[in-house]
Amino acid sequence: MAQRRFLVASSLARLARKENGVGDRIVEGYLPPRPDLDHFVAIEPGHSYLVLVPTQDGSFEERTEVPRTQAEALLSICVGRVGFECTIVQLRGGKQARLQRFLVPEALDLISVEFAEGEDADGFDPPIWFGPEVTRNPAYDRGSLARAGMPPAPELPLSNERLDELLNVLEEGAIAAELGRGPSPKVLKDRPADRQGEGGVAAPGRSVESAHENALMAGLAEALQDST
Repeated sequence: MAQRRFLVASSLARLARKENGVGDRIVEGYLPPRPDLDHFVAIEPGHSYLVLVPTQDGSFEERTEVPRTQAEALLSICVGRVGFECTIVQLRGGKQARLQRFLVPEALDLISVEFAEGEDADGFDPPIWFGPEVTRNPAYDRGSLARAGMPPAPELPLSNERLDELLNVLEEGAIAAELGRGPSPKVLKDRPADRQGEGGVAAPGRSVESAHENALMAGLAEALQDST
């Protein structure tokens, strides 16, 4: 599944999170890379995984669920970590985007859009509130962010036009959700869409207000804090 990825100005990303809420909070720890394989451990609400990602033959990643205690033990031997929060943004034209707010190793906002097989990813016209595209820049891969840290942050211009466009998108998404034509603005996804080497579709969402999920997310917030 093809994907395109863009930077987003932090103030615009903050507005989107405020309106649509935060879904998953995820911690990933990356082990030393191999020439043919990347591997990392992922901890997200209710699940922990050991993930193997072939880097040469184009195969899909292998994701094996492991107990939380084992995942935390693996985190302790990882060479680098990332911690991020996810927010779903409903774009015009029916596409969904996944906004990721990185907290570890440093603050960074990325937004990604996925395209089904046969869909023209190159024909996608990004909204004006998106920042520069970094799809083909490996410095913004999560493994690179974990091991090498954040690349130099470019200046992202702001304007009333960009702000108005984002506000219109958020308002239209909220209205569509109320009318039953789209997902609720505040949803959780079981599986993050922006995974290296994976083309799967995220599972159905769950309400952020769930007390059980809030407890899980609080634990992940502690893990993010520990990783700093």
